[in-house]
Amino acid sequence: MRFLPTLALAAALSLAPAGLGAFTGNDRLFLGTEALIRGRYELAAQTFAAILAADPDNPYARTRLALALAGGGDVRAARAELEKALAARADDLFALWSLGNLDLLAGRPEAAQGRFTAMIQADPGNLRGRLGLALCALQAGRTAEGLAALAQVQQAESADVLVRVLCGLVYWHLDAPANARLELEAALELEPRNTAALELLGLVYRRQGKADLAASAWGQALGLDPGAAGARFFLSRLAEDEGLAAALADKPAEAKRAYERALSIDPGNAAAAKALGLGVAQPARPAGSEAPGRRPGADKAARPTSDDGHRPGTATPSGDAPPPTPASEPAPPAKPKPAKRPAKPAPPIESAQPAASIPATTTPAIP
Repeated sequence: MRFLPTLALAAALSLAPAGLGAFTGNDRLFLGTEALIRGRYELAAQTFAAILAADPDNPYARTRLALALAGGGDVRAARAELEKALAARADDLFALWSLGNLDLLAGRPEAAQGRFTAMIQADPGNLRGRLGLALCALQAGRTAEGLAALAQVQQAESADVLVRVLCGLVYWHLDAPANARLELEAALELEPRNTAALELLGLVYRRQGKADLAASAWGQALGLDPGAAGARFFLSRLAEDEGLAAALADKPAEAKRAYERALSIDPGNAAAAKALGLGVAQPARPAGSEAPGRRPGADKAARPTSDDGHRPGTATPSGDAPPPTPASEPAPPAKPKPAKRPAKPAPPIESAQPAASIPATTTPAIP
């Protein structure tokens, strides 16, 4: 099983990055972070490299440079920067988490386990480290162990949006949509503008036969970010399915409207175009049809509210509160107080009904 930590990279805020010449100091950190979460990895790498040239001991810039390099495909260089960060501070939770994720992506759960274990040794209550160990066990085929560890993370009811979204993604891969729904709805209670959670929640609703809720979730994701490729793809294919169903039911006018809607959402929907007698080239499918597609290496999550892996009370890398950061490694000034999970999950979709979900302590069946 191959889980994708890159799902949790944040989406950009509404501000467009400006030229390097207009920024100095913390402004450059903000510029680099904006470029990173927008998927502009070359600009992000250049920005953080420039900061490091002036301030070689800046851990924030170094670890974000690593993320930019990894996002751009240079994993070896990314590892080198993260190892430098660990050489400067062996308990750098950000660097340990990032290296553990890279090890998982490389199919080396044993190496990743060492990174996540080091996180817990440095900070025994660190839920990201515990989630990482659960992922290691699942990837290594130790399913029972992984599920038990995952259930413990879920029961903690973390206020870390990344933890909730990743738990939802894992349960989605485990074909346990009710558990996935609980985690994703909890993430959206903490961060309603998290488009990664909305995209994946749409898939969960679709799996549960709730097409209206799926359409609402994907529509909200597109409303927040018109560039949400996964939401656009899935919403268009949902309308395409409606067109096919209407055509099979001998309702040509209804089918035509559904196909036109599918094509208006995604002009590259070749099946809808063909059904309407139009010629459109088949677009590239978003990476991974089982999880929402994003710009390369970036998942849509609005400004995160979780911490950046640093123990409570430690200083942030830049001295002041850091700028908005990727959701995979966020660093806000303070962690929000975890909210009690309501008896009825309160999804951001106004028409949503409470899920008949698997209890958090129940181990889902593996297909």
